[in-house]
Parts: sequence; structure tokens; C-alpha cells
Amino acid sequence: MTLRVPPPPPGFQTAPRIPWPDLHPEVRACVEETVGAVGDSATVWAGYSCDFASALGTSSGSFFVKGVRHGHPAVAQQYVEATVAPYVTELSPRLLRHISTCGWDVLVFEYVEARHADLSPGSADLPCVADALRRLTTLPPPDADVPLERVSDRLADYLDATALRLLDGESLLHTDLNPHNLLSCGKRAYVVDWATAARGPAWLDVAHAVLRLMEHGHTAADAEAWARQVPCWSEVSAAEIDALVTAHVRAWWALAEPDDARRCSARLIALGGVNRAR
Repeated sequence: MTLRVPPPPPGFQTAPRIPWPDLHPEVRACVEETVGAVGDSATVWAGYSCDFASALGTSSGSFFVKGVRHGHPAVAQQYVEATVAPYVTELSPRLLRHISTCGWDVLVFEYVEARHADLSPGSADLPCVADALRRLTTLPPPDADVPLERVSDRLADYLDATALRLLDGESLLHTDLNPHNLLSCGKRAYVVDWATAARGPAWLDVAHAVLRLMEHGHTAADAEAWARQVPCWSEVSAAEIDALVTAHVRAWWALAEPDDARRCSARLIALGGVNRAR
């Protein structure tokens, strides 16, 4: 079996990753308890946080496994991903096992043969991504006792209480719809890597997708028009968009380098202007 792993997007850089054969033998044994004896492996380079990420081929099929060492900040994110996994099977490869052993935290997923979605103007992937967004925004929310951060809490340093209420809600959000996390096989798109999942209003993920389209060459007007395929987007008020724009512009200038803050703020402000004009 030859594993076909999508290359990372152009210009992508990440820290070196441990190949499957060099992983702790007891961790490999735990993985093989779930997937069977591994006959083929290929390092997966997309994504930023993993110490290890591989596609694995066995006699029973293909699997995706990723992990971080205990003590890594991403351990908490992997717990978030494992927590929401039962709620996102309609959109994402199924989580088969969460392993914590020998200094490693590891997630084992089904593998889908797909490539990173192309978000550029005219891309054949755009209808699939829109369909995935429609399904994402109507997912049943996790039970109330499932511990998930709220987007409004993440942005509490940048807005007053009145504005924060506009960004509160109960829907399950992905919050990081960059092309690393959108996989396309031509007929459908998968949403992967739910490490920063949160609760909030469903339209927030649509707004994040619009900003990603602008990042990949769409005008603000064209990206906003594309988003109207997702029903919840038509219900968003100018006040809600203004709250999102204000919070993120303030966050970029507080946390990022000036050039990054300037570039990202420009896209946000353009989105706010288009929304008010529609």
C-alpha cells in the first residue's frame, strides 16, 4: 500500500517531526493495538503543533496518527479535539483512540485521502467548502456539561460586556478554518483539527472562512457574497460584525507583529465595510 500524503501549502514551515519508526516502541505498540501491524508510514507535515504526525498503512486500512510529548502546550488542545470528536463525525474523520503513555499524548484517526482545499478565486473546491460550512453551522451543540471555552471569553480583554454578548452562543465552532484544516477529495470537504473548538454563534466560523478567502485572493465583496450560501450568514447584524471586527483588530495589534497586525486588520475592516453596505 502506497500512502499519498498531501504536501504542505507553499511557504509552510514547521519544526522537525519524529518519523513513525523512531517513536517510542511502547507508544507504537499501543497504536498498533488499534490499527493493526503497520506496513507503511509517511510523515504528515501540515499543521503546527505536533511533535509527531504520520499516515499509517495496515492490512485493515489507512490511519492518521498525531501526538505531542507530555508537557507540550498542545496536550490541552488534543484533549479538546478528543472531547468534540463524537460531535463532528459528519464532517471529520472518526477518532478511534486517545492514548496517553510513555510521555506521549496521541490521537488515532481514520485516514481520508484528500488534499488541502484550494480557497483561491475560481477554485473547484469552493462549493465543497461552502457545503461543509452549511453542515458545520447546523451541527448539534455538545452537551452543556462538555467543557469548552467560549469565544466571548477569549475576546473578553478587547470588548465591553455589551459587545461581548453579541459574540456569545451555544453552537460548536471550529475557529481555525485555514487550508491546513480543510481537506478536499473533489466531491466533499472535511474539517479537521478541532484543537481550538469553542462555543459561540454559528456565523463566526463563516466569518473566519470569509477572511481566509480574502487571504487567498478574493475581494471582500466577493468573499462576503460567497458566504451567503450559508443560511446563518444572512441573519448576522452589522452590530455583530462590528463586534467581531473590533475584537480581532484589537487582538492583532496587541499580540502580533505590526506588519501582520496591519495586514490582518485591513481584511477585517474591509469585511466590516462590505457587511454594512449590503
